[in-house]
Amino acid sequence: MPLFFFPLLFVVPFVVLAMILFFVGSIVMRLMFFVAIAAFAGLILFGTGLFGVLVRALGSGVRRAYWSYQNRRFDSPAPPRDLDNAAFEDYRRATMTKLDSEAQEFRAFLAKLRQAADAADFKAFLNSRRAGS
Repeated sequence: MPLFFFPLLFVVPFVVLAMILFFVGSIVMRLMFFVAIAAFAGLILFGTGLFGVLVRALGSGVRRAYWSYQNRRFDSPAPPRDLDNAAFEDYRRATMTKLDSEAQEFRAFLAKLRQAADAADFKAFLNSRRAGS
């Protein structure tokens, strides 16, 4: 074996090891890149839903006032308004009373109509049973 190949016996394993480490490192770096992209996308997509409540709660005074504004609460009825117009208030009250009574009459009419339809269906069912047996 020639003498100039002797130093290559010590260098080749280090070169092969460096190539293996470079290859494995590039794969690990790619995986870390995709994990970082996925984490960033998750923060954007889910962060607004998970932390949006905290952002709104800890927001500025204007934003806090917007979310706690009385008219933004749809679960409770609006406070009564005083229009300072007695004639209109009397007309509105009479109209609302009339509409409520008409609505009750209409509901009663629908109940009677459903009952009559059910009775007709039941009578037809009994007639078909009598005719069949």
